[in-house]
Amino acid sequence: MKTKLVLLLFAVILLGSTAIGQVQEDEDMKLLFKPKHEKQSNGGYGAFQIGWTQINGKSAVSFGGRGAWVANHYFALGLAGTGFYSDAFDIPNKVNSTYAMYGGYGGIMIEPIIASMSTFHVSFPILFGGGGVIASNYDMYYPYTDNYYTNYYEDMDPYFIFQPGVELEVNIVKFFRLALGVSYKLTDGVNLQYKYFDDNNNPQVINIDKKAIDGWVATITFKFGKF
Repeated sequence: MKTKLVLLLFAVILLGSTAIGQVQEDEDMKLLFKPKHEKQSNGGYGAFQIGWTQINGKSAVSFGGRGAWVANHYFALGLAGTGFYSDAFDIPNKVNSTYAMYGGYGGIMIEPIIASMSTFHVSFPILFGGGGVIASNYDMYYPYTDNYYTNYYEDMDPYFIFQPGVELEVNIVKFFRLALGVSYKLTDGVNLQYKYFDDNNNPQVINIDKKAIDGWVATITFKFGKF
């Protein structure tokens, strides 16, 4: 139900913001001194992004970039990609042993923009794509041994992702915008395990939550280009 509500909310926002942008364009075309045959404005931007999210309930840093074509100041279409790395997880009942999750995703991005020419305005970046995640664990260094890593194990899995978001943008100068954003990652689920050896040297397997990647993302985005 939660997933359906998020999808419905952003579908309404997307349709509404696109309609507002079209109304703004139509109003501009009716201005008294506007040239009758003015061409549509085209621009584009490149951006890099840093952020915070959660992976399997643990804090994770995210970083990424995007590039997009901007049509008539109110709609962008492009590509975006993000990488992430989680904090280390302690393996239950296992001393000096941890695992971590890391990976990335990318795809097509659409971005309706409302009141683009105002100093402060909002946009709605929405990403459709796919990615992959890795869960790896290792026993850390033990004194009096020559092995830094023992019983190393790694598991990986691909996934599809839908990530709707909203950003508050500030026009710093003509070619630079700063955006503070929040978005939500929705995936089709991941199939991951982590393995380790207990104190009796017996292999143990624990399944990772299928929705380990899903969750909120908070970001700061630096955009450079012609808007």
